[in-house]
Amino acid sequence: MLENPICLSIPWVTDSEKLKCWTNGKTGFPFIDACMRQLVCEGWLHHVGRNAVACFLTRGDLWISWEEGFKVFMKYLIDADFPVCAGNWMWVSSSAFENILQCPVCISPISYGKYFEASGEYIRKYVPELKNMPSQYIFEPWFAPLDVQKQAGCIIGKDYPHTIIDHNEMAEVNKKRMDSIQEGFRKISVPPHCGPSNSMETRVFMWLPKKCIENLMEKRN
Repeated sequence: MLENPICLSIPWVTDSEKLKCWTNGKTGFPFIDACMRQLVCEGWLHHVGRNAVACFLTRGDLWISWEEGFKVFMKYLIDADFPVCAGNWMWVSSSAFENILQCPVCISPISYGKYFEASGEYIRKYVPELKNMPSQYIFEPWFAPLDVQKQAGCIIGKDYPHTIIDHNEMAEVNKKRMDSIQEGFRKISVPPHCGPSNSMETRVFMWLPKKCIENLMEKRN
């Protein structure tokens, strides 16, 4: 967003197909898909889900501009508030307001959901293709043996999509992108950004208990 003096100009990619998959809850990551389907269907999404899908769309996995996600949220959220929504998108995507939440970590589209709702009932409700998938596989159905998939009535790649990206691979790719961008910013004058005053403030915003942060976040070392 070049017109916004506090928003860093990050070279996001344009990928209409992946954006469509994200919007429609067809990414192949059950927790992300459940969140997006709830948003589109009901016009609301818990703060935990909003953080997860925002990170996934931007610096976590798809590397698509936060502005695209912001437009989707403004279209469907019944509690949409322009400045609050835009500000949260800029912060989660590392485009602005960042001080503590740095790029070495991103939300895992798998373990983040497991922590908050390990039974998988949330996924079963909003992703009915997986309603009969055993709990041990419901967050990662691609690991279910073929006979288990058949018994559950959900063949991955047929009844439910394959993942549209390799999360571990893209986390590493995006880490390098962020490192390169940060290096570039060191050579120019960047407007100061207000940010959370300490790590506790960040954890509260992201609903991340201190003892669990290592389990919920994907390290990018």
